[in-house]
Order: sequence, then C-alpha cells, then structure tokens
Amino acid sequence: MAIEVGQAAPIVPGTFEDADGNPHELAAGMAEGPTLIGIYKSSCQASKTFFPFLERLHERYKDAGLRVVGIGQDSPNITRSFARRLGLTFPILIEPEGYPVSNAFDIAATPTVFLIGRDGKVAYTTMGFLKPGLDAMGDAVADVLGLPHRPLVGEDDASVPMFVPG
Repeated sequence: MAIEVGQAAPIVPGTFEDADGNPHELAAGMAEGPTLIGIYKSSCQASKTFFPFLERLHERYKDAGLRVVGIGQDSPNITRSFARRLGLTFPILIEPEGYPVSNAFDIAATPTVFLIGRDGKVAYTTMGFLKPGLDAMGDAVADVLGLPHRPLVGEDDASVPMFVPG
C-alpha cells in the first residue's frame, strides 16, 4: 500500500552514494528537517518535466531549511547526465539493486514525490506530472516551512504541458 499523507515516512537505513560516489544517509537527512524526495527514472518524460520544478523549490527554500533529494533508478553515468541536462544542483542518490527506497515508499510509477515534515510524517505526495498540481506542492512546502505561499508556476512556464505521461 502506497505511503499517504499523514503516515510516518519509512526510514530506509544505510548509506546511498550520489552519482559522484559521495555517501549520503537518507534517514539522517530526513531527521534534520523537512525533506522533499523525488523518485525518478531518467527515461521517464514526466520525470524530465517535473524535476526542474523540484530544482526551483530547492533554490527557493534551501536557506529556509528544506532539503531536496532525488532518488535515481539509473546508473551513476545516466544520473550525472540527467542532472547536468536539467541543471539540477540538489543531491541525487543512486538507488541500489533491489530498489530499497522505492519499495519502502511503495511507489507505483515515476516520478513520485514525497514531502516529509519535521514530524517525520508525509505532508504531501504526488505521482506523475500534472502542471496544475505544482502550485499545490509549492504551497505544501511553504506550509511545512511556515512561510507564505508563492506560485511555483509562472509566466515563463507557458510552454510546459498540462500533463505528461510517464
């Protein structure tokens, strides 16, 4: 059963490497404060469309305590290429064989995004890409951080489609 809003986020123990081989402890990072986790596959067009908006949230709220983490279901080389092409600056961790994070969160498709609040509970989740839902995600992040709402989608995003199949 998929993890839903209000439920405790699963704690996935262990160290995960990013595409450059640097170790990260996902569970320790989640314990430090609000975390936005985006699980994706680079071949998924919906993931390619969604992740620049995660970067926008990262840039907007990193100094306010938000931690954004990508979980890539690809090799380090493909993950580096994905991050470079999209201009992503937040950490993207390589999910090892067996997909422990994807399985712990019980995702059905990519991209799937979870916002984990300070209390360790899921404050927001979404799957796939629907442009109208992006502002709701931004509002949920602002709420977790105790900040005013700001639109995530702007006039510069007119060319972004309303829906992108995975």
